Amino acid sequence: MEIKCPNCGSRFSLPDQLAKPGVKLRCSVCKTVFTYEPEVPLAEQGPLPDMPIKKKLPLLKIALALVLVLACAGGGWWYYTSKGAAKQQNEQDIAKQVELLTMRNVRQYYVDNEKVGKVFVVEGRVVNEFPQPKELITIEAAIYDKDKKPLAVKKQLGGVQLSLFQLQVLSEKEMESFLNNKVEILTNNTNVMRGGEVPFMVLFYAPPKSVAEFGVRIVDARDVSDQAASGPVYSPASAPAALVIGGSEQSK
Repeated sequence: MEIKCPNCGSRFSLPDQLAKPGVKLRCSVCKTVFTYEPEVPLAEQGPLPDMPIKKKLPLLKIALALVLVLACAGGGWWYYTSKGAAKQQNEQDIAKQVELLTMRNVRQYYVDNEKVGKVFVVEGRVVNEFPQPKELITIEAAIYDKDKKPLAVKKQLGGVQLSLFQLQVLSEKEMESFLNNKVEILTNNTNVMRGGEVPFMVLFYAPPKSVAEFGVRIVDARDVSDQAASGPVYSPASAPAALVIGGSEQSK
């Protein structure tokens, strides 16, 4: 007779004369001692208990439930499809808004700050090549490791740059306050005529030692007429745009 160890599942043969209920057996593989209990054949287990009979739902209720499920599924598909199409359209609109904006004098360097330690600086200037004036130009900068994995990404409205002395002595809060000063932004980043330039600076505080390169791109800009109609807006858009510049580390 074939016996199965309840612990490790090993199977071995046991003479029929020894295969008695309650006999103690030891597994030759895992050494587990267990009591042999013969399996009761299905025919000897007695009749199955009566199961309650469920009444079938009326055909009308089934049809209504099916219609409801289909309606919910169709509504969800329409919502996500519409949302995806709107996002794609928004990204295309922003790409058109920045396609003739270029960057020059883009560079990066480290500064030793008295309060926060190392500061990774990305700075440059945006040039308006559109025939019409632009304003509220927004930059997105990122730092990457040697495998081009992003370590940090940050957006910043253009219009303000800090001096080397400010980068060395100001706190993180003070530097961010300067970079987001509304008066400076409205002075240097509004009504930028064709050929006009907007300075920008993005700061990464206490960056990881694994930084190997950086990237910077323009992610938003407004037409002067559109912005004048809707009022000043200081938060940058989240959709990506087309212009990208990469570089390697420098020190200062």
